Amino acid sequence: MQTILTLTLCTAAGLLLYRRRVPAGMLIGAALASAVLSAGLHLEGVPSISKHIAQVIAGVFIGCSASRDDFRKLRDFYKPVIMITCSLLLVNVVIGVLLFFTGYSDLLSCLVCAVPGGISDVTLIAVDFGADASKVLLIHFCRLVVGVAVFPAVVNRITPPVSESRARLEKRKREPLNASGMARLLTALATASLAAWLGNLLGVPAATILFSLVTTFALHFSGFEIPFPSWLRQAAQVISGAYIGSLLDPERFSNPVTVLWAVVITVAVLLGNAWLFGNWMERRFQVPLREGMLMLTPAGASDMALISADIGVNSPRLILVQIYRLLIATAIFPHLCLLLARALGG
Repeated sequence: MQTILTLTLCTAAGLLLYRRRVPAGMLIGAALASAVLSAGLHLEGVPSISKHIAQVIAGVFIGCSASRDDFRKLRDFYKPVIMITCSLLLVNVVIGVLLFFTGYSDLLSCLVCAVPGGISDVTLIAVDFGADASKVLLIHFCRLVVGVAVFPAVVNRITPPVSESRARLEKRKREPLNASGMARLLTALATASLAAWLGNLLGVPAATILFSLVTTFALHFSGFEIPFPSWLRQAAQVISGAYIGSLLDPERFSNPVTVLWAVVITVAVLLGNAWLFGNWMERRFQVPLREGMLMLTPAGASDMALISADIGVNSPRLILVQIYRLLIATAIFPHLCLLLARALGG
């Protein structure tokens, strides 16, 4: 009954923010509702298996988000992509080390706080790695708020508009979810679930999201079309939010000054990185400054599709770079953080 009550209230809170057009409203609303229920009413929240359910759905969503043709379009854009990867990795290490020296948390948790991925994916990965999920969630929640509420306004104000010729959006026709589409979706979910189970059986860190993502990519690139309805992604956001919201433990934030410094450092480094490398890409690769800065925004790929259109950037390569960011942040960066923390004894 507690699980049903938690999911019901999380869904209601998520729908409230979603209908108010808040980006990632389903996730934010569910996380806030779950945090209030957990901290205020001391409810146990949703069972831990919900974490794996949400990660499998997220892996399928990421795996069917891009096609071969989409990635072929990045062939002439590989140099900026390499530079973006290096800048994100540098920022990951810089923020993680600075947070560690401020005393925010242990080294592994601080490094995971700086992983440039989505709030739900990275927080769930933090649980798998044994990092402090509450502190990771707090930093990524602040990143999300900055990414969807502050960053676009700042970019819109300090950068010139992108010309219409460079901002043409390539719209894909989405296949309706008929009986055949539902069968393929269920097949993909079952295959991803089996792969995730095998990955966990082998003891691979973050196996659920990683193995489900790679398996779906293999299916998708083999020609197996996978329709993905928006309601399923929203359901996954509610489940993720309900789980990660319950991880917020107020007792872990007994020193508000340390928390404030951690948030300020994270936001300042992210904004500085976007400005520096955005200007560099404009000079070296003729990428419009507004588009370049948005490629390095703290927001995630799904949020970016809405945010970029709101400020006049409808660039397909922007979304593709965001998807690429999501992939490396999910499959590569957390493992690098784990290796670095182990190497330094953190």
